[in-house]
Amino acid sequence: MKFTSFAFLLVAITCLSAVSATWQQVCGSNVCGVGQVCVCRDGVSNCVLLDQCHDVAIVQTIERTWEENGVPFTLYRVHVVNYAPMTLQQIVIETDCTLNPRDNNSVWNIIYDHGYFLLPQYAQGIKPGQTFTFGYIDHGRVAPNLFIKALTY
Repeated sequence: MKFTSFAFLLVAITCLSAVSATWQQVCGSNVCGVGQVCVCRDGVSNCVLLDQCHDVAIVQTIERTWEENGVPFTLYRVHVVNYAPMTLQQIVIETDCTLNPRDNNSVWNIIYDHGYFLLPQYAQGIKPGQTFTFGYIDHGRVAPNLFIKALTY
C-alpha cells in the first residue's frame, strides 16, 4: 500500500514538474509564464492573462467511451472557436502528462508534436466566427488538460 501511494505521488510530481518546465512561452521580447497566453497581432507580441483572453474558446466533448481488453478509451472531439474579428492564423495548444493517446494514429486533423497541438497548413487559419475541429483517442475516461499557449492573428 505504501509503495502504491509513493508511486502515485512520484508520478504526480513528475507530471507537475514537466508542466512547470514547459509553461514558459517566448513571446517577442517577453517570456509568458503560468496563466498567460502569447498573443501576436499585426506582428506585435504580448503576454495576456488567460482569463482576459476572450478571442478563442476550446471546447472538448466526449464522442464515446469503450474498453479494449479491459483498458478504457475515450474518443474526444475538440472545437477551437475564433471569436476575434480577424482570422486566427495559428494557435498553440499545450497539454501535459494527462494526455496519453492510444497510439500514433489516435490524433487527427491537427499536428501533435511533443505535447503541443498546432493547426495544419491546409487549415489556412480560422476565420472570425468559425470553428476548427480535431479529435483524438485517449487512454482512460478523464479528459486531458489543454492550455492555450499562443495565438497568432
